[in-house]
Amino acid sequence: MIRGLYTAASAMKSLERKADITANNLANSDTAGFEKAAAVTESFPEVLLKRIEAGKSAEEIGSIGSGSQIQQSFRNQSQGHLQQTGNSLDLALQGDGYFVVEAEDGSSYIRNGNFVLNNDSEIVTQNGEALLDTQGERIQLIPGEDFSISENGEIRFNNGLQGAQINIVSFAEEAELLQIGNNLYQLEEDTGEPQHSDARIAQGFLENSNVEIVKEMVNMIKTNRQYESNQKVISSIDQNLDKVINEVGRA
Repeated sequence: MIRGLYTAASAMKSLERKADITANNLANSDTAGFEKAAAVTESFPEVLLKRIEAGKSAEEIGSIGSGSQIQQSFRNQSQGHLQQTGNSLDLALQGDGYFVVEAEDGSSYIRNGNFVLNNDSEIVTQNGEALLDTQGERIQLIPGEDFSISENGEIRFNNGLQGAQINIVSFAEEAELLQIGNNLYQLEEDTGEPQHSDARIAQGFLENSNVEIVKEMVNMIKTNRQYESNQKVISSIDQNLDKVINEVGRA
């Protein structure tokens, strides 16, 4: 009976983590370039049960599960739908790859191409991280001069001048990138060094989140119902233990 408490409690802990992941997906359904996450659940090792009787050797009668836990969470890296905005600073990536931006603690990586200009005419994210070129330098535009960006990231001005080339990188172990907030990612030890990406840039477009709201809402409802079921299991076991202690124990 006590084992049932542990089993239900571990399930509730896993379901709570699943609910957090789903809630984060829903909260970022309108965030450009956001990649939804999912969780993989694994069961604890099964426990072998034996019947023990006086004067007899233990007899195996089967096994029982001892609960579950979240094995890992992973990002779904499928391409989001491209939405045309007409804004020349909106850039969408088609294919596997990330823009490189300058963050406080080094280079970071982002798929959200919703860029703006700062006071120095540098291309930056909505949070102020500067977009970097293939030389690792900040990209600065000519004030008042119209420009275009090619599929491979080359910037050209209408006066004929050639600008920098936007750096787009990919990773051999892309799933190992560490998400640090604000839709930014950083390297971890197992990620490997960034390499040139063949992803193409679509100027005047933004990549929508790949979150499917209806599916995420269904997942949330299922998770909540499973959580409530385990709550009822714990409540039922608690009532039975109360009877065992306060009624059977007095007999």
